Amino acid sequence: MGEEERIRSYRECVYEKGGIVSEKGKVIDEGIPEKERDKDYRLSATDRLRYRTRYFSDSGIIGTKGFVNQYYREFKSYFNSKREKRPRKIAGFNDIYSMKYLIKDI
Repeated sequence: MGEEERIRSYRECVYEKGGIVSEKGKVIDEGIPEKERDKDYRLSATDRLRYRTRYFSDSGIIGTKGFVNQYYREFKSYFNSKREKRPRKIAGFNDIYSMKYLIKDI
């Protein structure tokens, strides 16, 4: 089983088990597992970007390599780094860079 299939299978388990009514009530709203079933529990590129919001906000600058370089030079006096930073390509996306390493897949 490849990585993508393991992630899909994990997401299926979480959404299906999380959708069960427990003593404390419904753990996940009914509509969410249904939406995930419709997508076969797979994440689109848009979903992956949306779920990485925290990582994007922590990185400060995100965009094309030129865009990230330009704004890094403009704002580098605000960073507490002793060495020059370089944009890092975000795995799984074409030509999108960040100032920090972002996990490959969620």
